[in-house]
Amino acid sequence: MQMNPRLSGLRCIRCASLWPPGDYPEGCPSCLAAGHPATLECRYEASPADGGIPLPVLAPVTLGEGATPCLDAIDLARAEGVGQLWLKCESANPTGSHKDRMAAQLVSRARLAGATRVAAASSGNAGVSLAAYCAAAGLQADIAITRTCPPLQREAMQRFGARLSVFEDSLGRWPYVAALCRNQGAFAGTNYLNPPVGTHPYGVEGYKPIAQEILDGCGLPTDIIVPTARGDLLWGIFLGWQHLLHSGRIARLPRLHAVEPYARLSRARASGDARGLWEGATAQYSIAGGTCTLQSLEALSRSGGTPVEIPDPAAAQAQQRLERMGLGAELSSAAALAAVSRLRRSGVLDAESSVVLMVTSDGRRD
Repeated sequence: MQMNPRLSGLRCIRCASLWPPGDYPEGCPSCLAAGHPATLECRYEASPADGGIPLPVLAPVTLGEGATPCLDAIDLARAEGVGQLWLKCESANPTGSHKDRMAAQLVSRARLAGATRVAAASSGNAGVSLAAYCAAAGLQADIAITRTCPPLQREAMQRFGARLSVFEDSLGRWPYVAALCRNQGAFAGTNYLNPPVGTHPYGVEGYKPIAQEILDGCGLPTDIIVPTARGDLLWGIFLGWQHLLHSGRIARLPRLHAVEPYARLSRARASGDARGLWEGATAQYSIAGGTCTLQSLEALSRSGGTPVEIPDPAAAQAQQRLERMGLGAELSSAAALAAVSRLRRSGVLDAESSVVLMVTSDGRRD
């Protein structure tokens, strides 16, 4: 396990300032000081001999994440009136969600940086994944959860050895995690800023191979639909496609659409500012919360995608449709299917569209 020698630095997605390789859990220092939290994007030296997607940590701690199946859903495509539709089943990852891809890179970087503990705010899949990968790496996981954390999620974190601290609401966890990271030497496993910046950029890089897997399994789709809270997955997938474009593997980017349970990104985009708070009630806990991030807005803008609001009843109907096909999906994952109908009715998708749905978790611990 070692840092990638081709990693040359990080660039701010807002001000374009360059920073040397290192740990920036709070994003661009300049933008943070100006009151505009902004993600840093990893930069790599070109290597013509290597056609793969570069990642920060080479030979990371692994539990076998990645290479998840992409199912050709012919009947769903016909029912939705699109040309092709695939289901990218991230529940095939070791702990049952896409978060394992991020955890592998993030926890590996934590160990290389000499950390002995990782601190995170999560009441769901991220907490379980970080707890598992910390166990594999010999690190302590400190997870801040809410009182509404599903019991099976809580039990899974504890079985992997995580120490849990309980808070009344989601935003209340972030100061606790911030104190652990800033004052007690913990490595940041999730965002803790408010307004948020997203997770450590080295962790988010772990989502980039999804683009290559989709290209290998489905060809180049026109559209990808991604359940989204603070946009780590959305941004990470975009970075993968951006690399493929710049390396000449593809001629265009697919559009990335962000699914959310109530309007956040559309309102942030209308205001031109991602720093607002747009609260709402939802059972789609994996993509809940009233905040969004600049990285989400950038992924939509650079790919030409759009936010899609899917309320719980529509997500539940989509969940039942998938279950009748034999596929279990967390409510927020099933919302991606509900988004197809809305995008088709609005004219964003048509009969020629080729669409990939990110099924982020099967909901085994709901």
